[in-house]
Amino acid sequence: MFLFYSENANTLTFSMHRKINACKAQFNLTEVKTGKANALDFQLVTYLGYLIAMAPKNNYFVVSQDKGFKSACQFWQDRGLKVSLVSDLAGRDESKVEDQLSRDVHALIKDKPTADKVVRIILKYKTKQGINNALVREFQSHDNKKASELYNAIKPLLKDKKGK
Repeated sequence: MFLFYSENANTLTFSMHRKINACKAQFNLTEVKTGKANALDFQLVTYLGYLIAMAPKNNYFVVSQDKGFKSACQFWQDRGLKVSLVSDLAGRDESKVEDQLSRDVHALIKDKPTADKVVRIILKYKTKQGINNALVREFQSHDNKKASELYNAIKPLLKDKKGK
């Protein structure tokens, strides 16, 4: 397992640390020197190509909730290689995670257009604060009551997001 990290993405939860320690895989940590947007993503995808060139018959998994990696995985799949995007170490397929999130939000928010907007916001932002700010912008009113009600309704679904 190759774990890429940068000064902008350099934290692990205790839960994740325990999972890594319990894993039988050999871990290789790679610190990415950033300074440019998406530096980690570019280096990760470049290294993936290198690994594929060295062992094309292996199965490869990009573990990320960043949907930007879908295109790189599809590129290799179109060439007959086994490269998948999964959302976590348990191997959950990102599209299935998104489908479940959509079902969960629609169960909490009965108005379909509102629920669809909320799903898009949750998928777009990585932090609870970012989601809350986006809800306030999207559902602005003089007292922000609707945004607050929506955030409180979906808060249990945000446990994997950073922040309080």
